[in-house]
Amino acid sequence: MSPKPLKFYRRVGFGLRPDEASLSNPLEWAQNQMENTPDLIWPGRIYSEAEMLDIRRDFTISEAEIDATIKDPEESRRLRKKLYNRSGRKFFETYELAIRHHQAIYSDQPVFERFWHFWGNHFAIVDKLKLPIFNTGAMQREQIRPLMTGRFADMVYDITLSWPMIRSLDNFLSRGPKSDFNVRRKRKNKPVKALNENHARELLELHTVSPACGYTQDDVINAAYIMTGWGYTNGEKEWEGKKIGFEGSLHEPGTHKVLTQKYKASGWDKKTKGRKQLRALVEDLCNHESCRKFIAWKLCRHFICDDPTSEMVSLVTDAWEKSGGMLPEIHKAVLEASWRFGDNERKFLSPETWLLQVARMTGANWPGDPSVFKYDFNSKPTYKQLKPVTVLAELGHLPFRAKQPNGFPDTEAEWLSQEYLVRRISLINNPSQIGLPKDKTLGLEIAKSVIEKNIDDPEDNLAIINALGKEGSYTTRSYPLIAALCSERILKV
Repeated sequence: MSPKPLKFYRRVGFGLRPDEASLSNPLEWAQNQMENTPDLIWPGRIYSEAEMLDIRRDFTISEAEIDATIKDPEESRRLRKKLYNRSGRKFFETYELAIRHHQAIYSDQPVFERFWHFWGNHFAIVDKLKLPIFNTGAMQREQIRPLMTGRFADMVYDITLSWPMIRSLDNFLSRGPKSDFNVRRKRKNKPVKALNENHARELLELHTVSPACGYTQDDVINAAYIMTGWGYTNGEKEWEGKKIGFEGSLHEPGTHKVLTQKYKASGWDKKTKGRKQLRALVEDLCNHESCRKFIAWKLCRHFICDDPTSEMVSLVTDAWEKSGGMLPEIHKAVLEASWRFGDNERKFLSPETWLLQVARMTGANWPGDPSVFKYDFNSKPTYKQLKPVTVLAELGHLPFRAKQPNGFPDTEAEWLSQEYLVRRISLINNPSQIGLPKDKTLGLEIAKSVIEKNIDDPEDNLAIINALGKEGSYTTRSYPLIAALCSERILKV
């Protein structure tokens, strides 16, 4: 029996738009999307990571000046409000979400976009220090996307040394106990600065091998030793620099052992000695069997079911080993597993993925005309400009604002609650919020189109929608849309 193609389009992508047709080979269609990184199709201005760091720096310095020099509360509020507008403090997060959503809905490679969202959550940046406002979106655009067609090990290494990750997990604060830096401080009778384990722990626990490999606290400490020296290149002169690099004077000297493997500090130059240890560590972690199994399991959990079977996972780990960790081949194996096993499994969609499927399948005007997002950096962002943030906040899923480094949950138990379901229903009950018409007749036509185009064997769903469409009450105008878009077959693929 052949897999159900319409379910597959939604399982690995965002469903079919009204102007799209089902293809004869959906698996091939999906796998072909993994070969190259699609261009961003947002027609408006796209701010680079470097630009966002400049904007962040300007904001941080200006806010500190207000705090230090303005004592009058009213004057402080006035200047702060002006700064917020000038710096885009209320604008950039919603703008990045608009770019992300426009890409998901209108791109010809929606499956690639789904994997992009997965990796953005895998390498989650914690919601702190205004990172979601100025840095997370740009990092996901400029660093994660291009790395998705290379090796997993290269992705881990580059993201480990990305500006937001270093800032989020505090590695710029870490100092080797026996580093030249601390040796000098001891000579001057100054207190030494401590080792910070945060980044090393998450590299092991969340980004690569997971606790299943049996690492110990000593492994975490030694990994943290290896990571010392990586941070802002301007050292102690400024608390938050713009460039990430290696400073040998901060590095813990010597050989460090992680998971039985010893990492020697090669070379004699004090400025660079120990620099290669991190690359070697990342390579070994990414080649570890536990890493292959953990990442394959996470991918299968995201795309297939909450409890992936060993057969699903093995399909992905086999492709990993054969390709030497090449992400396109890993992604293709995930898609093959989704095609092969997906019909017998159900996966509850996270709020953002569900919203994007709704928008793509209905042809909704979401996130809106890109011209709406032109911002003057002089006034508060408009209601329409803020919609991506306000709607996702109401649904309980702002993807740049993970509370913990492990990102947002990926299981039904975390998202399937009465409160979250009511929020989805309430959104569809006011369809203009996401660019759908309020007109009952149009709503009925859209509901039928979504079901016919995106659900295999749609007869039962269509019968319910047709029955609701016969009701004459004005208050029932959204019922067909609710019945279609909040049905179990749409919420779970």
